[in-house]
Amino acid sequence: MSKFLTNSDKILQAVLQDEKLAEYGNFNPDNFETIEDALQSENAIVYAVAKIIYGKSEGKPVKELYNEINNYLKENI
Repeated sequence: MSKFLTNSDKILQAVLQDEKLAEYGNFNPDNFETIEDALQSENAIVYAVAKIIYGKSEGKPVKELYNEINNYLKENI
C-alpha cells in the first residue's frame, strides 16, 4: 500500500534533505517520510522542523508555536 504524501510531508522532506542540516542534526532524512514520522522522532532538530511545519499547516499562531518549540528545545538540548 502506498502512502499519499501531504503538502506538509513534502515540505518536511525538502527541508530535511538539506545536507548541512542533516549533518548538524546527525540524522538521516530518508528515515522521515511524513510529518507523523518526524513528530515521533527523538531527534530535537527533526522534531522542531516537523512541529513548525505542522503548526503552520494547522493555523497555530506564530507566538504559540514559538513558545512550544522554544520550551521543547530548552528541555531536550
